[in-house]
Amino acid sequence: MFDRAMATVIATSAACAAAVMAVFSLGFSLYALMLPMVGAPGAASIVALVATLGVALFALFAAYRRKEKEREAAALQAQLMEEAPLMGFGLGDIARERPIVTLAVTALGGLLAARHPGLARDLLSVVARFGRR
Repeated sequence: MFDRAMATVIATSAACAAAVMAVFSLGFSLYALMLPMVGAPGAASIVALVATLGVALFALFAAYRRKEKEREAAALQAQLMEEAPLMGFGLGDIARERPIVTLAVTALGGLLAARHPGLARDLLSVVARFGRR
């Protein structure tokens, strides 16, 4: 297992090194291509501009993917909230509006579970069976 993990680390490092070399060589070749036309300062600024545009495009792509994943997660959560059987009774609203009552009920449930673990196990198995449907 350790050999497989090390092989994965080595392969990832090699891929990263290849990517760095490709970016460096692209920048150097762009600099060499632009040097005769615009001079050293112009070529350096063009290379910096291209690098900045590349980073900006990568950031836009990453932000788009993040928003897409957030939308998918929100849709999944909304579907889960619709399917949840107890949410129709407003238990989330009770917990939000009356936190002291919620704390008391939670403490009472903990005491009940400590005094009667078999009952707590049976109740949890019933809830788990009901939640699988």
